[in-house]
Amino acid sequence: MTVNEEVLFSVENHVATLTLNRPKRGNALTGTMNDLLLSYLEKIRADPDSRVVILTGSGKFFCTGMDLSAASSSSDEESVTASFLKGLKVFETLYRFPKPIIAKINGPALGGGVGLVFTTDIRVAHQDVYFALTEVKRGIIPAIISQYIVPELGIHKTREYMLTGRKVSTQEGAPFLSRIAGSNEELEDQVKDYANMLLESAPGAMTDIKRLIDTVSSGGDSQRSDRVRSEVQIAYTKMMRSDEAAHGIMSFMTKKKPNWSEFIKENAKL
Repeated sequence: MTVNEEVLFSVENHVATLTLNRPKRGNALTGTMNDLLLSYLEKIRADPDSRVVILTGSGKFFCTGMDLSAASSSSDEESVTASFLKGLKVFETLYRFPKPIIAKINGPALGGGVGLVFTTDIRVAHQDVYFALTEVKRGIIPAIISQYIVPELGIHKTREYMLTGRKVSTQEGAPFLSRIAGSNEELEDQVKDYANMLLESAPGAMTDIKRLIDTVSSGGDSQRSDRVRSEVQIAYTKMMRSDEAAHGIMSFMTKKKPNWSEFIKENAKL
């Protein structure tokens, strides 16, 4: 394990830990991080000795979502499609991973970081963290992660959280969390407790249970996810090539709050 890598990987006592490691940038997801996550997940999948996965972040944040500075580099259709497919692959791999994944939520989760949480099977959060789907504030939408959030959170709450981008405390988010820890030590202990419980479960049965739940939740419609994904890709491409996204991301880059009223006036003149 190299401490300077953007994702840290370790295995101990049959438990593999993946740590998002860009603490100075809120563990915002980059192309390099996506590649590392996919590479390490494939190692874990192929290793029968690794039976449980822990996903966490280093520093103050769990994950603040997509790195918008990287997203601003190119908006041509080919680049946008490549970005979508790579991001989708990471979330799909986590969501459909054959081994149980525990989210050890050490700090706030924003945007795609919330999506990461919803791809996991068990979620333990420090009581002081919060969750926020902040994309709308920057003229973008939570496209890829909507596939994992909407079915579990429900239409009404998803609309509220995605449209407002407001902070959601662990107390309010309790329905989608497994446990809430009162301290860092308690967070460590609770994650360890869950890992030990999972290690006492049959590996093959756990894989089959995850697959069964996915089948039941989709109503046995094997084509449903493909249809949804197609619409999500259309929405993602439209978003990343929009004037709103360009304005919102540029505001982020220059550390300014977007003025959407002014944006509307300027666009009306064109």
